[in-house]
Amino acid sequence: MRRRPLTFGLRRVLKLNCINRLQRWSWVLLALAFAVSSSTWFVAHKHSFTLWPAHRTCAKGICVVTLSGGLFSGFKGQVSASFARGSVHNGAAVNAWSVAGWVRLHKGIDEVYDVTALSFGPMSLKFAAPAVPYVFIETAWPQIQRQYDYKPSLRGHCGDLAIRVSRTTTFSSAVRLCAQMPGCTTVTRNSEDSSTFFCHGVYTLDNRDPTWSSAVLQHNPLPQNYSWAVGVKSWNHFALTYHSGLLHFYINGILHQTQRISAFLNFTQVDLGWSPRWFESAFPGDVRDVRVWRRQLQHNEVVMSASSELPPSDNVLHLAAERLSAAPPVAKSGWRRHALPNQPSDCAASVLVPVLDRTPIEQLQMVPYHLQQHAGESCQVNIFLVACASQNVDLTVIKGAQQSLRILQPEVQLRWDACVRYGLQQAMTQDAESPYFAIVAASLLPLQGWLSGLVSDLQQHTDVSAVFSKILWVNGTIKSFGSRFEQAYDDCLARQVVRPVEMYAGYPWNYGPTMKTVAVQTADCSAWLMRSSGVSKLLENGSFLLSLGSYLACSDMALRLQQAGRSVLVSPLSSFIDTATRAQQEDPAALQSFDQTWGPFLEAQYVSGLAHNATATWVMNCGGFASIEAFNLVQHLEGKLRFRAQMQRGWPFCEHPDVLQDMPRAFSERVYRLRRLSSYLPSDIVIHHKDYRQLAAWPWPPNNSSAYLIGRYSWDLDRIHRQWAEHIKSELDEVWVPSKWHTNYLEQQGVQRNKIFVVPNSVDAHFYDPDIWDPLTLPHQRRLSFLTPFKMDDRASWQAVLVAYLKAFRDNTDVSLYIHPGANPLPAYRRDLVYIAMNTFLQDSNDTYLQSISLFPLPSSGAPHVHVFEQELTQLGLLRISASVDVIIVPTRDEGWGTPYMEAMSLGKPVITTAWGPLGEYIQPDFGFLADFAMTPISTEDKGLRGAAWGEPTVEGLIDTLQRAYESKDLVAMGRNARSRVIEKYNNELVSSLVTKRLTEITRSELLSSRTAKALDMAKGQIPLDIVMCAMLPKPRVRLSRTTPALKLAVVSTAPPRRCGIATFNSALMEYLQPLLPQGSSVEVFPLVWDTEIPALGGTSPIQRRIRQKNYDDYVSTARAINGEGFHAAILQHEFGIWGGAEGSLVVCLARMLEVPVVSVIHSLSDNLQDMHQCILQHLAASSKAVVVMSESSRNKLGAFHGIPSDNVVVLPHGAPVISAVNPVAAKAMLNLTGRTVIMTNGLINPMKGIDVVLKTLPEIVKEFPSVMYLIVGEPHPDCGKPCADYFEELVAAASDHRIANHVRFVTKFLDNRLLLQYVQAADIYVLPYKDRITTNSGTLTMALAAGKAVVSTPFDHAASVLPGRGVLVDFDSPLSLQDGILELLRDDSLRTNYQRAAREFSLGHDWRSVAKGYASLLANITISS
Repeated sequence: MRRRPLTFGLRRVLKLNCINRLQRWSWVLLALAFAVSSSTWFVAHKHSFTLWPAHRTCAKGICVVTLSGGLFSGFKGQVSASFARGSVHNGAAVNAWSVAGWVRLHKGIDEVYDVTALSFGPMSLKFAAPAVPYVFIETAWPQIQRQYDYKPSLRGHCGDLAIRVSRTTTFSSAVRLCAQMPGCTTVTRNSEDSSTFFCHGVYTLDNRDPTWSSAVLQHNPLPQNYSWAVGVKSWNHFALTYHSGLLHFYINGILHQTQRISAFLNFTQVDLGWSPRWFESAFPGDVRDVRVWRRQLQHNEVVMSASSELPPSDNVLHLAAERLSAAPPVAKSGWRRHALPNQPSDCAASVLVPVLDRTPIEQLQMVPYHLQQHAGESCQVNIFLVACASQNVDLTVIKGAQQSLRILQPEVQLRWDACVRYGLQQAMTQDAESPYFAIVAASLLPLQGWLSGLVSDLQQHTDVSAVFSKILWVNGTIKSFGSRFEQAYDDCLARQVVRPVEMYAGYPWNYGPTMKTVAVQTADCSAWLMRSSGVSKLLENGSFLLSLGSYLACSDMALRLQQAGRSVLVSPLSSFIDTATRAQQEDPAALQSFDQTWGPFLEAQYVSGLAHNATATWVMNCGGFASIEAFNLVQHLEGKLRFRAQMQRGWPFCEHPDVLQDMPRAFSERVYRLRRLSSYLPSDIVIHHKDYRQLAAWPWPPNNSSAYLIGRYSWDLDRIHRQWAEHIKSELDEVWVPSKWHTNYLEQQGVQRNKIFVVPNSVDAHFYDPDIWDPLTLPHQRRLSFLTPFKMDDRASWQAVLVAYLKAFRDNTDVSLYIHPGANPLPAYRRDLVYIAMNTFLQDSNDTYLQSISLFPLPSSGAPHVHVFEQELTQLGLLRISASVDVIIVPTRDEGWGTPYMEAMSLGKPVITTAWGPLGEYIQPDFGFLADFAMTPISTEDKGLRGAAWGEPTVEGLIDTLQRAYESKDLVAMGRNARSRVIEKYNNELVSSLVTKRLTEITRSELLSSRTAKALDMAKGQIPLDIVMCAMLPKPRVRLSRTTPALKLAVVSTAPPRRCGIATFNSALMEYLQPLLPQGSSVEVFPLVWDTEIPALGGTSPIQRRIRQKNYDDYVSTARAINGEGFHAAILQHEFGIWGGAEGSLVVCLARMLEVPVVSVIHSLSDNLQDMHQCILQHLAASSKAVVVMSESSRNKLGAFHGIPSDNVVVLPHGAPVISAVNPVAAKAMLNLTGRTVIMTNGLINPMKGIDVVLKTLPEIVKEFPSVMYLIVGEPHPDCGKPCADYFEELVAAASDHRIANHVRFVTKFLDNRLLLQYVQAADIYVLPYKDRITTNSGTLTMALAAGKAVVSTPFDHAASVLPGRGVLVDFDSPLSLQDGILELLRDDSLRTNYQRAAREFSLGHDWRSVAKGYASLLANITISS
């Protein structure tokens, strides 16, 4: 049934079909009565300022601003109304404006979403619970209507506590009541008993029930987002800037939201602390120092306006509302200004700004002015625009152009490094007296004192040649603060190299190590300063001659300075904000040139810094308690040993978001980079930071290993599983434990003492630093608050914590318990189900007091406050909440000395836990509370734990600790002690040094010499039985019976008419391979089919034998046929979904039954394999004579992500038809596309295709290029079913938008190769907006490159490895980034032509005939006996 919108407001009442005329009129009268009763409130609270009134008087560019209405007569403030530029026309669209001010909330917002701090025309700054600011645009302002979507036969479940339960006479009256409740977003009603639920915030609508109906508020407010929330009872600075349809929203100087909106027409006032929305509550806070500009503030100006460094005279309106606040706001802006040690002498510099092709002219209009204005006190700046682009630079368009601004214009167009060299040479000639020279990228905006900071550092460090600035992203995180040279696999060079890596990218602007000046190996080339004498020597030494581009040129410079005995610094005293919208693409030619010049030197330097020469692999999970432990420990091992990481689940696809998502980019990328170092295989040492039951999934060859095996054990049980103990004794060479308690415990279980080593867990104390995270006011937060994070599994002791809390504070209402129960997987998180589980537990108890308590849907009156968070929190969200409570409770029965404790302690929080196991060893009374425990038998589905016991905290023990924490006057001091203990003993750097020391001891001993492979017990893995059985089948000796040139080849694959990419691939390969085989050769294809496909094939296909995908007997008979009928080799096309058995395991059975050489062609190579997939892939590779992948990147991925060395791996690219160069004009004429600029996407359609993202970009694209036609060529994927069909319907609906309806064409009929190629030849731009990062091979991308098309793509694996220099890479799932990429090609014909030529050149040798030659050669090699 189609959803019907329900609307409600003052001017228009709720309309439902079931409401009769009398009811409607009575409701109008009721609404009018309510409006009259509210009028007094409006007058008492309204503060409005008429900014540019309709009836204004303007003389000589100065307009008078009038204050009117409300209580303005009692206001003290200053108002300036001078318009520096232009004038205002009544009714005209305002093209640019900015508004900024300070806001302070008195309390957190628990139940009410609709509160407004500031309104500016139809735009308002609002707050959602608990204190999350967001921007709301209301086109019907102020005549606002509440609209609800009607959802019949669906029952809603409230996802939070803020609900009301009542009985209503009709469904329409229920919706009316919801509309009157501040914050009500959902109403759900039972038609049989009239019970009605009103929900605030999070809700679910997933139960279909004909007795229930629901209605949902359209345009719901934001859900609670703790990583965006601001501190309560403290001042926060907010700013909104608008220009040409783009609205930017800043919080404390940090850009938080960008949205495209329509130009505002004819608005006249600024409103503070109130809203025309009659149903809103009063704003619970203060507003002051509101300023309005008739221009767009740039990002650095927003920061400086918050720091009182922006001159106040430039604004149109400045209201210092003294009546709204008792004290001036504290400057809270991100990126606060550092105090310079001494005012630098001789603070003058010549600053070069390279101007290259596609440098936005708006940047050039502002950057020189900002560089001059914000250089620092008494600093003089001479600006040189080095115009190396093809377009001319007009000096008259530069804002604030002065005598000190000059343009340097070379005779020819230059690349970045040549441009810099030319500019330095010319500037030194024209400004010979300048003491310093600086380079600043055109995308950078400086903060106040940028030059004085650089000069100050350079004057204090006489042995330093260059000082680099701190570069920040617009979101307040670090883009660059120095780099170091590390090993990395490079997709462009297709090998492992030493290259510069950003050390702190993505960390908060105030991250501790970046708040002081430090020496670095190299740094980002965006902004840096040198003495004039140093510049001369640098140019003489050959810098900026290698065409390295801005990414590598400064690494070349730093290395030349290093060889001359000089060093470079990076300084936090000088900061810039990078406004670039897209990351710079790497140039493969530049990387090649840099590696040829510096590769041997860097490799030698890298080797000299190693503690030893052995190779080590750290095997870890991507999710779970052990993952963060492992990630922390590996953060500081780079550069100390030849080291790589290997994961069960691949980054960034973790099983829940508490691991790598939301963590700083440098942290995540380090783990990802370490995973890709396959050249360290096989490793000498393997550290298994995983469950021992999965140990055998990783060594190579499968099930045995000659490496030195180290295990990690941290379970806190009273005994160890016998099989685990045997694994430690017989399979592991040593075991690392987190505490001495574990050492004694394992020794008691019979493990040799000399095998056990204590390696504690660690935490980044700089990141978990309470000084860099603002505390929040949480929902209903009382005087003392506790947080308990856990997963609702067998290990969590949440029941004891809940009971102890309720009993400890039975008559106390000034405490809060916040609960974060993690869910696995993430979509399983349901807050209402958590409450129901807790209510059920309390009702099932034998305690009458507990039975009297209800936590849901309404909390019992007088009970201590309990709050379950609305959604599963990311790592950053949980961090901010942890920083906002007083005490953290870790209630697990078996945690070890783990990271939850260390994170809490590092944040300066006392902890409550049990005295069981290692915790009694580590938690001391001066920073924690230990609860008594009782040993209880383990009741769990995990068979490996049955029969053991663990320490469960007693309710009495927890009551005692909770009450002691409540009564303590020393919680703050305990928190300081906890943080000091972490810094002294458990910081990442310290523990990583212990790891390095132990690995060095191993390599220097005799432990690695003369090792033989040992068998590992595979049966302990949690892998389906048929996978194990296939893997354990005896592999017969491969016979090479070929005595004549003729080759008989068996091929197992899907085949037409099955609509499948592999079927298409195999058909094309066989078409070109067969003519290349020796005379007399034959090929038989054994198609993999579903049973339902057989009738469709019967009688018409020459193929007689088939393999029913799920029929094991067919695999056996196929193996017998291939072994017994004279076949010489077999090709197996592999993707998990086309083979039978658990997860496609029968491919291993078939491969191990074959007696002929097997070639396995791997089509999809994910880095996100579960253990069962990992096992299948490894055993398939081990059973194959050769493994074919389609790129060097995939060959590396086999080793890096799956532990399969490249010895028998062959790279043969995906083939493409030979596509002749046809004039697109002719191809368009044949397809009725004459005169259109064609953008195209093709292939089977599914939600991960990303076509919806393209449709979102089209309105802006066609506005600038009305001739654009977007072709969507393909049908919904037949194997996907309803999700793909629904997605296709959504695309059709989106394409019906009147703005783009004439610019989208669907081609859904089946196209033969000839017609498909005709569409490809007609395309001007080929778009691949995939959302799947791990697409290793794309036939459509291969075809587009072969056709010589300019490609815009997201950086999925295949595209990231082939498109640099040949196309445009854009961000995943980002309409704005995709729009910029498409527009870049549409605006620049020469760039599009260059990419088209590069694509054709790259595709030479990738046609099907050339690829088939590679297969023919491979088959010849593996079938001829040596």
